Formats: sequence, C-alpha cells, structure tokens
Amino acid sequence: MMDWICMLPVLAGLFSACGTTDPLAVGYAEGEYVLLAPIETARLVSVELRKGDRIRAGAVVATLERRDAEIAVAEADAAMRNAAAVLDNLKSGKRPEEIAVIEASLNSANAQAKEAVRAYERQQGLSKGGFASQANIDAAQTQVELTAAKVAELKANLAVARLPARAAEIDAAESSLKRASANLENAQWRLSQRTVLAPADGEVADVILRNGELAGPQSPIISFLPEGAIKLKLYVPERALSAMAIGRKLQVSCDGCEPGTLATISFVSSEPEFTPPVIYSINNRQKLVYLVEAKPDAGAIRLRPGQIVDVNLENGEVQ
Repeated sequence: MMDWICMLPVLAGLFSACGTTDPLAVGYAEGEYVLLAPIETARLVSVELRKGDRIRAGAVVATLERRDAEIAVAEADAAMRNAAAVLDNLKSGKRPEEIAVIEASLNSANAQAKEAVRAYERQQGLSKGGFASQANIDAAQTQVELTAAKVAELKANLAVARLPARAAEIDAAESSLKRASANLENAQWRLSQRTVLAPADGEVADVILRNGELAGPQSPIISFLPEGAIKLKLYVPERALSAMAIGRKLQVSCDGCEPGTLATISFVSSEPEFTPPVIYSINNRQKLVYLVEAKPDAGAIRLRPGQIVDVNLENGEVQ
C-alpha cells in the first residue's frame, strides 16, 4: 500500500505531461543593438556610462577631444564676418573720406573754371582795344573748355563714388556670405557632435572603447539596446506556415513572461531551413522549418536577448 502511495506523484507527473500541448513554434528573443559612434575620428576624453547602465534619451554617453573642432568654428566665424564686411562695403559705395577727396577736387576745378572764364573775358576786352592778339584769345578759350571738362569729369566721379557696386558684384558677395554662413553652421554642428548622446531610452549592452582611445565612424564607443528593440525569431513547421501572416498576433510564453504577452508577426521567410542548434531537440531534429520574425507588443519588458520562447496563435489556436 505504501508503495502505491509513493508512486502517486510520479503517475501524476506522467499524466500531466501527456496532457501538455506542444507550442505552435519555438524560438528566441534577439536584441536589435545600436552601435553609437561619433561622425568624425577623435580621441575619447571620457566615457560616462558602464555596461548594464539604463539611460534616458539625450543622456551623455561620451565626450571627445574638441580643440580642433573649436578652431574650425573660429575660422568659419572669421570667414563669415569678412564676407559680411565685403558685402556691406559694396552696398555702401566709397568711404566718406574718399568721397571728401573727390569733392575737394571738384571745388578746386570749379574755381579754376571760373578763373578761366574771367581770363577769357579780359582777353576779349583787350582785343577790342587792340591790346590782345587772337592767339591770346584762343588760348584763353581753350583753358575755359579744359576746366569745364575737368569739372564734368569730377562730377561724374563723385556720382559714381556715391553709388553701390554693380548688381552682379553684390550678388556674388551675397552668395559668398551665404556660403560662409553655411560653413559656420556646419562647423558648429560638428563641434556639437563631439559629445555623443543616447538616441533613445535603453540599456548599455557593452562599452567597447576606453578613455584615450580613438573613436570614429568605424570605431563605435558603446553597444546600445534601445528600449523595446527586441524581436522574436521563431521556427515554424511547414504544417503551421499557412497560419503565419504578417500582422497576425501570437501569444508568447517564456520563463518570467507575464501571461497574455503578445507579439505581432513582421516577417515570414519563403525558404525552409533545418532547425537551428539554438532550439535543437530530440523532438524536432532533422526537421525543416521556416523562419518567422515577430515584434513583441509594448509592455513585454521582461523579454531579454537570447531568451527561449514558445508561441501559439492568439486565443490559444493551434494548427
């Protein structure tokens, strides 16, 4: 009698195992990691995080050497100021001092012209009394014409000095200013990129580089797992492939998963493959399966990369 009593737990376990329904598919969770790296190669000054740290979007991940980028900003700023000064000079015409020189020359020419007219009139008066030759009169008349021409020339120069540059020159200067402004903006942006920030909430999966090492586009600083960047890689037998449709809901089970955890199918492979070693077992060896990927719904925060999962169709349907 005691022997039968001792066998009861074993028999109960066997009956329970017989009643267990196999899942529709088995797979594992995979992290979609992001490698954070600067846009330019620079020496790493400090890494603000450690492996396993949880961070918020915008948190400082690392800082890099900034001196060369600061020099580039200063050079771009100087070039923009120079371009602005050139444009302002072209729009305003000659400097006041230069215009004052032309005005003084014009005043002198006007005085000389008036004196030439008076000299010519005296020669004409002397000619009537027989005291001036025709040659003297002609010379005085020529002087009147020369001084008048000089006055006209200086008036034209003064008018031109007061005008801005030609439209084509101003357009070219404005283009130069825009280019210099864009270069300054680019230099300032590159300087800001010497501080690497977290693109989203998530977790530091690994710190790849340390202080003093060179980081760059091909040398990432950390491996980062954004929050919710988990997908399920499932291996579905051919008999259940017809039930796999993109957008369909799957019920997910795993150690530590909350009941009712759901995922949405995002990819269905059209090519079969043998069961991968990660989920290989006696029951499914030598079987052809199809890869299906699914995205866990929001709230499935307990899923971790590498975790084995079982799935069924939503509402417990099994093919």
